[in-house]
Amino acid sequence: MKKLYEIERMSAVQRRSFLKLLGVALAAPAVPSALRFAANEMVGGTAYAQDREMETIFIEIDLRDQWDQMHVMVPPGIATHSNVVRGETGDGITMFAQQSEIRRTASGVYLTADSYELEPHLDTIAQIDHCEASSGAIHGHEAGNAIRSPGRAEERLAGTMAMFENDPATGDGGNMRWYASVPTPASLHNHWAKLTDPSLRNGVAFKGLSRSNHTVFHFGAGLPGAELDRIRSRSQLFDAFPAFVEDLNVVPTPEQADALRAVLGRLDQRFLSRRGFVDSVRTGHAQQIDEAREILHVREPRVLSLPLTDEERAFWSEGVPNQMCTEADTESFECPDDRVKAHIWEQTAYAFKLVNAGVTRTVALEFDYMDLHGFRPELSVRTQAKQISKPLARLITKLKEAGLYERTVIAVYTLDGSRSPKAASYGNDGKNTLILAGGKIRGGYWGDIRLTNESGRNGFTYHPPDAETGAPTGSFRGTDGRLDSARVWRTVMRAAGVPDAMCDEHAQVQGKTPLGFVLR
Repeated sequence: MKKLYEIERMSAVQRRSFLKLLGVALAAPAVPSALRFAANEMVGGTAYAQDREMETIFIEIDLRDQWDQMHVMVPPGIATHSNVVRGETGDGITMFAQQSEIRRTASGVYLTADSYELEPHLDTIAQIDHCEASSGAIHGHEAGNAIRSPGRAEERLAGTMAMFENDPATGDGGNMRWYASVPTPASLHNHWAKLTDPSLRNGVAFKGLSRSNHTVFHFGAGLPGAELDRIRSRSQLFDAFPAFVEDLNVVPTPEQADALRAVLGRLDQRFLSRRGFVDSVRTGHAQQIDEAREILHVREPRVLSLPLTDEERAFWSEGVPNQMCTEADTESFECPDDRVKAHIWEQTAYAFKLVNAGVTRTVALEFDYMDLHGFRPELSVRTQAKQISKPLARLITKLKEAGLYERTVIAVYTLDGSRSPKAASYGNDGKNTLILAGGKIRGGYWGDIRLTNESGRNGFTYHPPDAETGAPTGSFRGTDGRLDSARVWRTVMRAAGVPDAMCDEHAQVQGKTPLGFVLR
């Protein structure tokens, strides 16, 4: 590549100073991520490009109280069935979208009106309903989940540690006091991320559940630096990452700012396209080049702040229902303000701001829709679908615009399991759904659930995906035939960039291979 005149004309001392300052400048949160990536790759060479492959971002979303994702991606066998007997009680199937509403997308995924917003991103979103069922003593409720820590058990066995000590609740009911040896995904990613970049802030877990007697276990398995910082309120989050004023005059002269502009000017449309930047980034490239000089040599400092502006609140919250509480497990209503730590759309907005600023690369979020017993109303399943689909779609959009999505993994867990298609069901006799999104994920609804309508009653069979091809296999009832939790865990960690050798240090997952169908 031809050397840049603007850099070559500097003295050796000036040139070394400029390259050092360039590194500092590009680390500033206000610098557009697309420019940060592209400029560093150009002037930093192969070594930098290899480093970037390790700089993965992991966002874990932990949902509690037996969350049902059937209105997010509809199983094909239910979406295409001509005689779905719908209902909120008993054997009624809780797929309330009629066939006229269910949309078959170009990728073959079936969406409802609650999840249409995901359609532009379906090539990188996978939903798997057939993971190992939850096993909490109270119809499956638990704070761990087998696919987050394979092998967790009630008995303390050799080589295991308590999962529950760092995430207490006001009671043990519905949480289970598990012992385990395998770290949960966000904790292991936090450990790995800080090994690759010791300058990172510790990863965070936002404890966003509305019920004080429920929690989510994040487990570092004794690994140094793995434990996440637990954040229990908006105010604590803002205190941990306070608003700050940053002097952006990080290059001392206008001439050096011009040199950076020349570096960026060498980047063309094909360069950005090959690296996966979305059209909006490529189209705005020329404008960003002009803005870069002002970013690096300005007179007025910029203020960076986690709290959301009115414009940001409008973007993230539009059409997303507020957090829901219940009374006596039978009546559902919006949670009062004193029960809300942060709505799900707020939490995803904060997660984006944190990873986009580069202060940390690991964020875990917690959210719930309080449990209902004996029936499952349409309001609850549609609310749950909107609460995950819309914030997820907007998070993906923002990550793509920032040029971060290709190295991001978003994992959405249903910790208590997911109820079966029948209204009268619980997590321990239903599904255990995992949603994965990110640049390394092959999108699709994997597996199937098929209705049988036996003797005038709703029946159904589970058809889990083949571990290599993803094609629906077998025909199972109950909790038989589920995917191997260790392979599911290895799939998430492979997508998140954690080395296989590091994963193999844990006996419960040692030697297990990722699910071949879900990774690119």
